[in-house]
Amino acid sequence: MPGLHVNWTGPYRAGLRRHRDRALENGPYTMPVEEILTCVHSAYAWRAFHGGVALVTDELGASYTAAQGLDVLYDRVDTRLDDLDAMDVDPLLYFAAGKIYTARLYAAPFAVVDTDLYLRAPVGHLGRGGFVFAHWESVGNAVYPPPEEVPRPAGLELSRWLFDTPAANMALSVFLDDRHRAEYAEAAMAFMTGNAGPSAAEPIVRQTFAEQRLAPAVARSLGVDLRPLTDRFWVVETEEWDGPSHAGRFHHTWNQKRLLRQFPELRPAYWRYLLEDLLWNHPGAADLLPSVPALAGCADLVHAVRRDLAAHGPSVLDWKTA
Repeated sequence: MPGLHVNWTGPYRAGLRRHRDRALENGPYTMPVEEILTCVHSAYAWRAFHGGVALVTDELGASYTAAQGLDVLYDRVDTRLDDLDAMDVDPLLYFAAGKIYTARLYAAPFAVVDTDLYLRAPVGHLGRGGFVFAHWESVGNAVYPPPEEVPRPAGLELSRWLFDTPAANMALSVFLDDRHRAEYAEAAMAFMTGNAGPSAAEPIVRQTFAEQRLAPAVARSLGVDLRPLTDRFWVVETEEWDGPSHAGRFHHTWNQKRLLRQFPELRPAYWRYLLEDLLWNHPGAADLLPSVPALAGCADLVHAVRRDLAAHGPSVLDWKTA
């Protein structure tokens, strides 16, 4: 099962043009340490469980990946996301449009795995077909309002799709049915194109609709089986989990990244957690990490984790009992 990482730098480049002072203060394009660590783990885990991994990106993303020495993670680097620049898709509203466009480029079966998610176990029953995604999320809230309340281009008709499920979190998206893949990609691209006008809706609403509402709606209309990787359910209204733990199946840093932006002093502790998980399960990554320039600031931590794992195993890695 081919795995794809997608890195579209369009949102960064759009920010540079539209908010020049802020972008200059933030410096050149980069990925934070925690996302590099999860990206490495994601590629190692997918390769161990399911096979090859490719990167779908643009020229800036490819240049950054090569400069960091992270291109060795991939069987190939595809830069066709540069084509999105010529399309009327707002990269600040549709920050994950690169993933949707990727679904237009590749025929099923394949999996899109976010660079901030890594597997701890293989995805089961891939031979059953259907559409596999990370987990369900609640709808009928500010993030996922009713479909009729979501801004859309004039004349775009969505009535053929069946919006009778929760939202499908697509940090992992395994497309096993090619008709679903193709019709979802076209529906989402049609929804995003030219759809950036002013709206009272929360800015995230259009992105989450294009991705996490449309994919299951198209599947339901086509009779394609919908299968979450875990029964864990994210309750948007309270920002809490409901149901059995997913920790043994995958780790996703989405919520942690929000906390780290608010409390940056927690970063070294979280880096240690990620390093223990990576190096305990994929010790071969130890040869790559010291050569990544963006990880120079945590080189001592990498060395300490390697030493401690060799001496007594993990000390903060407790996901098996979570």
